[in-house]
Amino acid sequence: MMPMLVSGLVVGLVLGLATGGRWRNLQRFDLKLWPALVAGVVARNVAPFLGGLALITSVAGLLLVALVAVVNRVLPGAWLIAFGSVLNGIVIFANAGMPVDPGALAASGKLAPNDGLHVLLGPDTRLPFLADILLAPVVNNVYSVGDVVLAIGGFWMAFRLLKHR
Repeated sequence: MMPMLVSGLVVGLVLGLATGGRWRNLQRFDLKLWPALVAGVVARNVAPFLGGLALITSVAGLLLVALVAVVNRVLPGAWLIAFGSVLNGIVIFANAGMPVDPGALAASGKLAPNDGLHVLLGPDTRLPFLADILLAPVVNNVYSVGDVVLAIGGFWMAFRLLKHR
């Protein structure tokens, strides 16, 4: 989730600047509840190292990101960030981990994550269309619909903030 959101933000910044956006437009950027966003990002990044607490920490991080996005809903892309976070949270909660498609993993040349946060997609997987099933050959990774929605939201936020007149 976080790499996709960050990737979207970075691409939005680069394209925003490349198409005439201005850094000074970010001076008006007022992110409410930003400490909760920091906590959510930290939770998501430390979760794989927390053993039995990994899953609940990861979901809590997703919920914090969604909360901050909803509180900042007037910002462009914020609703998409909230929606992507919620989509990921739902599929993770429904399956006690983010299901990941073994075929997509094999095509990417990656092994199944052994981090307490992922489970292999199978016949009993709930909401499989929300799982990590989307192979992105350019970056050689597997993503979920929620990840893609998060990336689009991050892109749109950065791009529009830079381009705002």
